[in-house]
Amino acid sequence: MITIEYAELKGTYKILWLRYVSGVDLSNHCMKSLLGHNDRRVRGFMRRLPENLKLEESRYYYLCGVDANFIWEKNLHLAFAYSCGEVLEVDNEFIRCRILNARRLEISNRFIDWSLPQSRNKYFNTCRNWWFANMIARNPGVRHLPQQGDLFG
Repeated sequence: MITIEYAELKGTYKILWLRYVSGVDLSNHCMKSLLGHNDRRVRGFMRRLPENLKLEESRYYYLCGVDANFIWEKNLHLAFAYSCGEVLEVDNEFIRCRILNARRLEISNRFIDWSLPQSRNKYFNTCRNWWFANMIARNPGVRHLPQQGDLFG
């Protein structure tokens, strides 16, 4: 089980969510590109997450904070997955946290499927959530909604 031992948020996040990610929908950006549900214990304007927060089982987890002034460079993005015995520690300009039984996952535009029509839209190709959705879409067994034009769509 993943446990967030502590998580202190260094910014003020008007919108803050922790998503249990079960699949992707690359026809959407932002939270809608990550299929799943949010943890109701995490919400906007929190300064810290509850201590020893035990998380539900999920394939992937995504913690996202949208800056109170909507300055995207100040947004928080942290993706992680279960990894028995590992400890994920982060101390950067956005968050200081320690998460047990977790490993950090890369969020990078290098995973974008540039053949998708959405990849030419700045709302998609600058969206960290969509970058991550593209990364996990490349993994076998990840449920994703078909794109327009897919053979099975």
